[in-house]
Amino acid sequence: MTDESHACVLSYALTTVPAPLTVSPPKVDSGNEDELAYGSIDLVISNSGSTPVRCGKIAIVLPVGSLAQDLALTGEGIAPYVEPESGWTIVGPQPDVLVAVPTAETAVFPAAGETPSETSGDSSKVRFSVEPSGGASEVTVDGLYITLKNIAISNKTGVARIGIEEWATTEGEIPATPNTGRLEVAKFPFRSGADPSPGIGRALVAVKSVGGPPATRISAGAEVRLEWHHVRGDNHELYMDDRRVADPSIAGGSAYQVPADTVLRDTAFALKTVTPTPDGGYVTRWDHLTVCVTDQRLASLTVNGALDAKDVVTARSSLEVTGAVTARSTLNVTGDATVEGTLRATNDVTVGGTLGVTGLLTANGPIQANDSLTVGKTLTTHGSIDAKAGATVAGTLNVTGTLAGVSVTVTHGGWVDCRKESGNSSTAPSGQVMVGRKHDGDENGQTCYKYASLTVS
Repeated sequence: MTDESHACVLSYALTTVPAPLTVSPPKVDSGNEDELAYGSIDLVISNSGSTPVRCGKIAIVLPVGSLAQDLALTGEGIAPYVEPESGWTIVGPQPDVLVAVPTAETAVFPAAGETPSETSGDSSKVRFSVEPSGGASEVTVDGLYITLKNIAISNKTGVARIGIEEWATTEGEIPATPNTGRLEVAKFPFRSGADPSPGIGRALVAVKSVGGPPATRISAGAEVRLEWHHVRGDNHELYMDDRRVADPSIAGGSAYQVPADTVLRDTAFALKTVTPTPDGGYVTRWDHLTVCVTDQRLASLTVNGALDAKDVVTARSSLEVTGAVTARSTLNVTGDATVEGTLRATNDVTVGGTLGVTGLLTANGPIQANDSLTVGKTLTTHGSIDAKAGATVAGTLNVTGTLAGVSVTVTHGGWVDCRKESGNSSTAPSGQVMVGRKHDGDENGQTCYKYASLTVS
């Protein structure tokens, strides 16, 4: 940037954001204005001499159009600001303020393959006036700061000359004709992928709604909105649950609304961004985040240690635990439940498929298995048992309520302990129960007993 304002009595210097400026794409369709390259100009003005300068007005003139020497594509939307605000005011342009004047200083001879519209586009100028609030101001030590934001940079690489007009003097009356100068600003080709460096992502964030709080912890099935920074030239891919999200708006967009009833458990998201580089290559960047769910819904659960749930345990599919399971409330399993240890439930136990417990099974409420029920040791319940495909209990069966869907096989033995009734007694063998007694005659007759083995299935 070179200061050519020799006729001005004040000193001017500027910088740009970003530095350097890069041009906009050659053709941007309506509705895709966010693909344009935007920039800002910061301008400082001060008196570098030893004599006070009286100033009535300063004008900043920006070349507007689609030529290489133009800075902005349009004057609309530019936001001006001056500091100190208490002493100066700045007037921004309106669409009808643009003055159509030629800016090309020499004739243009198109190169082969170029169309006239590409080499002789309309060019205009837009003017910003800066004036002291109380008339002419004396500029001594304090300077001015002017910023012009939201400038849509033109689409041709080149050097734009910003015009400076000042109505200022070091002595006498302020002249009617302004002093003039120019500041040059270079516009470079778009260097996609050069900055930020490879590996730096696009600031992926999860929020609960547009403009809402971050979605660091949500309820199962709640909506989540993902947002990220999109830079011109980026191509995005979004992944969740080990799959790519098939939504065409993601590739060139900056947000994705995750539908309700999608995030049912802690879910990791990954955003892949591929950006072309000036040398014909590309840069790949990754963003990762995880959304935590308070009441997770799991398709299956495998626990190698003990499972201790303070409230209801609900498994939509199978539940497999190598250690003990303790449910402080109800245990609901849609599929099979396999526990290689003790299963204790304060309330009900309901299993949609097979319930297999190698250790003890204790429930204070009913036990229902829509398939088979297998218990390796003691089964104790203060409610009922309903096993649709039968129950097998290797140890003791203690049931306070009813048995439904359970068959009992009785294996009879012969009559034993036949003797005189008076003073007679009989004890059932181990693992058997008394199923019969017969007596002949009076108290001096013979009494016999029959025992049997019971198998619950």
